[in-house]
Amino acid sequence: MDKATWTCQCGKVEVEVPTTGVRLKCYCKSCRAFVERLGKTERLDAAGGSDLLQVAPDGVRILKGQEHLAWLRLTEKGPLRWYATCCNTPMANILPTRHVPFASFQVADLSPQDGLPKVAAKVHLKGALAHVDGPHGSALPMILALLGRMVSAHVTGKWRRNPFFDDNGDLIAERRDPVPNDG
Repeated sequence: MDKATWTCQCGKVEVEVPTTGVRLKCYCKSCRAFVERLGKTERLDAAGGSDLLQVAPDGVRILKGQEHLAWLRLTEKGPLRWYATCCNTPMANILPTRHVPFASFQVADLSPQDGLPKVAAKVHLKGALAHVDGPHGSALPMILALLGRMVSAHVTGKWRRNPFFDDNGDLIAERRDPVPNDG
């Protein structure tokens, strides 16, 4: 499996991420609000989109800096949005249960970039701050890949291998609001 390394801006957190996933640009208000809350708007494109790589969490490994990870939730039913507390670098979005094998990583901090898939779709265009040039692609590959990961993970038991949860299914970090100039 091909891999990339996600590294926070200050280098205290490193996470190995499989590159076999679906890449998309999301223009929803929630993805934008997450990045804005952390003070990292330079990661957004001109229309306010986040470049994300959706992967199966069983292939993700935290290499160092787990003690610097935290998550926040912008809405009661929204995803858990993980970031590095050492420098407020946005990392990934997951769902609040390990039963759904879903993680979408911020592409800006993945290296190497040349091994990443091309953007398959631009989604939630109604939330864009400006016109988004086409082609926009289709969300269908993202949906089919997620469904395939879910079925495969439950058949093989891989849903239990999720670095954001411990062996008991509890989150490995606490909810924490970012502190300005924390890093």
